[in-house]
Amino acid sequence: MFTWFTRARAWYVSQPTLTFEAVTLGIALLVGLLVMPALIYLAGRYTLSPYGNGGVFALYLDFFKGLFEPRASCWVVVIGPLVFLSLVRLFRLALRKL
Repeated sequence: MFTWFTRARAWYVSQPTLTFEAVTLGIALLVGLLVMPALIYLAGRYTLSPYGNGGVFALYLDFFKGLFEPRASCWVVVIGPLVFLSLVRLFRLALRKL
């Protein structure tokens, strides 16, 4: 059932270093652009109340407007997964050296 996942993971891990890092960067930025706003919307809707300007698509519209204005909060959301991944990799490297 998950053979496509196994093949994709094998392809991803077997890439040269530069390609591996480029794909990792692309995936992290896509997560920051597409997944994080949806998670923020769900968390806000669950804990606070519905989004004041409309639904999830209004949030995406405001988010992409904020990227072009440029608003720091929107850019933190985009760069956040890459920073988190970099910190995890850095801590893993530090623990390996101990």
